[in-house]
Amino acid sequence: MYLENCRDLFRGIMILIAAAIAYWVNLTTGLALAVFVGVMTLQSVFTDWCAVDLILRPMGLKKKLDHIN
Repeated sequence: MYLENCRDLFRGIMILIAAAIAYWVNLTTGLALAVFVGVMTLQSVFTDWCAVDLILRPMGLKKKLDHIN
């Protein structure tokens, strides 16, 4: 699995967790988590770096472009 796929997987899981928190625990906390994930996603579009890379890169995941050659 590539780094980009794991980023998307992590984002999807975090959005589902945020929805569950908003529904069962606290609306404000769930929405705050969803907004945080959205802001970090926008930031990663412009910088091509995501905070979750700090976890995924040491696990040995590479970008798709690194595997072309």
